[in-house]
Amino acid sequence: MKRENPRLSTALLLGLFGNVLLCSQTAYWTRIGLLLLPASCLVLSGVAAAFAVAWRQGGDNRLLRRGWLLILVVSSALELLRMWRLVDTVYPDSLRLLGVCIMLLAPVIYLRRVSSIAQTANVVLAFLLAAGCVMVLSIASDLHVANLQTPSLSAENICDALRGQLVLYPELLLPALWPEHDECAPRTAVRLAGGGLAFSVGVHLVLELFFGAGMPTHANPVHAAAQSGTLSLFARLEWLQLVLWSMIVTIKLAIYLYAGIRLLGGRTCKGENNAVGLDRFPFYFVLILLTCMVFRQTNLAAFWQVRNLAMAGFACIVLLKGGIRWLFKSCTLESS
Repeated sequence: MKRENPRLSTALLLGLFGNVLLCSQTAYWTRIGLLLLPASCLVLSGVAAAFAVAWRQGGDNRLLRRGWLLILVVSSALELLRMWRLVDTVYPDSLRLLGVCIMLLAPVIYLRRVSSIAQTANVVLAFLLAAGCVMVLSIASDLHVANLQTPSLSAENICDALRGQLVLYPELLLPALWPEHDECAPRTAVRLAGGGLAFSVGVHLVLELFFGAGMPTHANPVHAAAQSGTLSLFARLEWLQLVLWSMIVTIKLAIYLYAGIRLLGGRTCKGENNAVGLDRFPFYFVLILLTCMVFRQTNLAAFWQVRNLAMAGFACIVLLKGGIRWLFKSCTLESS
């Protein structure tokens, strides 16, 4: 049974780690983030678990399915654009947008099977953790406790930490679409929210120990810290970082595609271990490429905020609809 319907929790967790590494490295100061971590974990896991229940109450609505599908398509394009901007920043004029799209979208053909996504995510996660440990060891001599900042618990600092932690990424809500998931939805929500937030605080801690008060001024501090390591491993093998980033984004794209197919076909789509047919890929590639071309000149930071607000608004609508349906169902049972 597990082989026929493998879990995608590791792939979703890897996607959350990728969000931290690629767009949320310096969102808050570590001490405030650590202080707010339990509350943020409780809020995110509670929303994700409640969303899973509400989706099963009212997720059969075609308009809601099309709305979530649109968010996933835009999110896929934003992932590609973010990777393109990052590659262009680290390796100027090395790859055009079309090259980045082909590099990231082509492996999705292999990841069309759920089992392939799950197995590849396990390998990439192990690779990511190993590379992280090597990086920390290589900069250990430059990590100083004195660099830890002692910011006041002002409203501004607390709001910055909450904005950095309370982001409702699609990875937190996607388990609502997976089959046979009702009995473990709360545990999955806690695992994803807690793991993502713990990784975020850990990355902020290492960067603050390394950069000190200058941490927020760096556009890509993880890359800068890796290049400064005494082992110089990452300086000599820069292409490994590009490969790692690419694999993380590719797995995120594969998960979004699988979720999109489930939204289009509902519970009656193809077998869970072969959810995406090859005949769907030409349309998928063209759609994502056109979306990237439309948004290539936009302010990505502002667009990400819009996407996050859209995701939060969509979750609120689903929760409200599911709550209303549950309330009417309860009233009907009582009256009968």
